[in-house]
Amino acid sequence: MEVSQKMKENVGIMEIIEQAAEALGGVERIRNLRTLKLYGYAQYAYMWGGGNITASPDAPQKLIAANDLQRIWDFNHDGFQMKERWNMLFPFAAKFGHAFFPRNQILDGAIAYNNLPDGKAIRVGEFNQDPITVDGRRIRKLWSLTNPVSVLNAILNNKAQVSNLRTEKELDLIDVTVDSNVTLVLAIHKDSKVPQYVQWYTAQTNLGEIAFTTTFTGYMPFEGIQLPMGYNTKMDFRETVYLKMYVDGYKIDEKVEGIKAPIEVVEAKEPQVAEPSLELQVVEEGVWHIAGVGGTTVIEFEDHLAVFELYWSQAEAVAIIEMANKLVPNKKVTKLIISHYHFDHTGGFRAAVAAGLTVYSNRANEAVLREMAERPTPHFEDVIGPETNRNFEFVPVDEHLRLSDSKATVDLYRVVSNNHMADALFAHMPEQKIFMDSDVATAAYDWQLWPGSYMDNISHYGIEVEKVTTVHERVKTHQEILEYIEGGLQRVLQRESEHKSKNDYHPGYPIFQTRISDK
Repeated sequence: MEVSQKMKENVGIMEIIEQAAEALGGVERIRNLRTLKLYGYAQYAYMWGGGNITASPDAPQKLIAANDLQRIWDFNHDGFQMKERWNMLFPFAAKFGHAFFPRNQILDGAIAYNNLPDGKAIRVGEFNQDPITVDGRRIRKLWSLTNPVSVLNAILNNKAQVSNLRTEKELDLIDVTVDSNVTLVLAIHKDSKVPQYVQWYTAQTNLGEIAFTTTFTGYMPFEGIQLPMGYNTKMDFRETVYLKMYVDGYKIDEKVEGIKAPIEVVEAKEPQVAEPSLELQVVEEGVWHIAGVGGTTVIEFEDHLAVFELYWSQAEAVAIIEMANKLVPNKKVTKLIISHYHFDHTGGFRAAVAAGLTVYSNRANEAVLREMAERPTPHFEDVIGPETNRNFEFVPVDEHLRLSDSKATVDLYRVVSNNHMADALFAHMPEQKIFMDSDVATAAYDWQLWPGSYMDNISHYGIEVEKVTTVHERVKTHQEILEYIEGGLQRVLQRESEHKSKNDYHPGYPIFQTRISDK
C-alpha cells in the first residue's frame, strides 16, 4: 500500500513538473536542451551581510559588484561554469578588491576546478568556506540547479529525483535530490505553473548554516523558452539579499567550450580541507602571538589566559585555543576579546561559545553575537553541539574597560576616528606598551583608507606604544607601523590622483585625512 501511494505521489509530482516545463517552452524542448548561456551582472552582499559599518540590522549594506558575468550550462555533459569579475563597491584596503578580479569556477561532472588568471587550472574539493564565500563541488552543483530550466532539465532526464509534494499558499513545493549531499526545494506556482524559487542550505562558519532562497522574476521568451531576467537570492539571516543577479540575455544551444577538465585536473587528487597551520611567537613575558590565516594575541593573567581575536574559521579558532591552553601549566583560555563584528574577525566566534569563553566586545555587538550563537545547524556538523550552553557570558565595553590582576593589565578602548568600523575596540597593555590592532592600522598593506586612525586613537587616549600585535600582519614596532601607514597613504594618494585625472571617482575617495604625517 505504501509503495502504491508513493508511486501515485511521484506520478502527481511529475505531472506538476511537466506542466512547468510546458509553461517554459515544452517538455521535449526543455528535456532536449543542449546548452544555455546567461549574460549579465550582479551584486553580492559583502561577507554575508557581516561586513557593514556596524552590526545594526539597519546599517547600509556593503556590496561586491560582479561584472562581466556569465553562467554556462552544458546539459549533455553535466557541465557548469560561473564567470564574473569582482570589484568592491566600498573602500577596500587591498588592491585585489578593486581590480575586477576574475573568477572562473567550473564543474565538469563530479570534478570542480578553477581556471586562474595566470592560465593554470586547479582542482577544488567537495566543500570549503570562509567568511566571504562558500564553494566546492556540492555548492557549484546547487548553483547549477538555481535556474528554472536547468532544474527541470535535470528532473526530466532522471538526473534528479523528486519527492515530498506539499502546498504552501499558492505554491507547490517539491524536494529535488541529485545525491545525498545535493538537495533543494523547488516551488512552482499552482496557477501559472511557472517555477517561482529554489531553496537550499549550506554550512557557514559564522552563522552555522544558512538557507538560500533564489526567486525568479521577469520571465521573457528566448528562442521559445521562458527565462527569468532577475534572480534574487535571500538568506535566512536578517532577510539579507546575498545575491542580486540582473540578466542582459540568454543564448540557447550554442557551442560551449572550456568546461571539460584538463587531464592534469582529472588526475589530481581532490583537495581535502587542510589542518590549520599555526606559528607561535613570544611578544613579551606572558604575551604571545599565534599566527595562522590571521593573528591572535594571548595574554597571561594570574589564573587564566585571554585571547584577542579568533579570526577566520571555527577550525582555526579550535586549533588556536588548543595551542594557547598548552602555553602555561594549569592555565586555560577563559576570555575572548572581539575587536569588531565583521565576519572575518568573528569567524572563530562559534568555537569560543563551544569552549565556554566569556566574550568582551563593544556593547553594540552583543545582539549580533547572540543571534549568531543561537542559530541552529540541523543539516551540518558544527562546533556548537547539542550540549553547548549558547547563552555565553558577555561583558560590554563602552569607552573603556580595564582587565587587571597582579600578572597583567589590559585596557580595552573604543576605537575612534575610523570609517571602516564604528563599534570596535582595541586592547592596550600599559606596562608593556603593547597595542593590539585589528583593522585600525593594518587592515591591508596596499592602501591606507583611514590613515589617521592609529595615531588618533593613541592621542585620544594618551597611551604609549612600543609594539603592535596585529591580526593581518606580523608583530611590529610602533615605528614600523608608522612607516607601514605612511607607505599605504602615499600609494592611496597616488591612486587617487591617477583616477581623478580620468574623472573616475571611487567610494572612499578623496581620502578623508585627520592628520598630516606621523612618520
